[in-house]
Amino acid sequence: MNDEKEIRKAKCINYVAFGISVAFVLAIIIAGVAYHDKHTFSTSKWLDNPEERTAIVDNLMEKHELVGMSEDDVLALLGEPNNDYGYFNADNRYVYYMGAERGIFGIDSEWLILDFMDGVVSDSYITID
Repeated sequence: MNDEKEIRKAKCINYVAFGISVAFVLAIIIAGVAYHDKHTFSTSKWLDNPEERTAIVDNLMEKHELVGMSEDDVLALLGEPNNDYGYFNADNRYVYYMGAERGIFGIDSEWLILDFMDGVVSDSYITID
């Protein structure tokens, strides 16, 4: 009789441990999907959330070879530049505001700079003001 109680108790502990393990694995999967979605570039995310562009700019630069793109292609992908801020303005340059600098102490802003030569992107880089 005592052995049966111990067996039931052990089974109960195993079920609880299994349930906790399954919940933990599901939480990791959900967190991974949410992270991936938040850090995946799309034109609509870029246009709708200028303050959060730093989260997707790395994916943008992985998915799209900006150097060599025409001005029309850049405008279709990223929309109108933010040259009206006055930062980093130069002839034949598009400046895109991306939000607060990444990191713990994000007190500055990050900017995507695209330089053009003959209507084609000749250089692209990220800078901080």
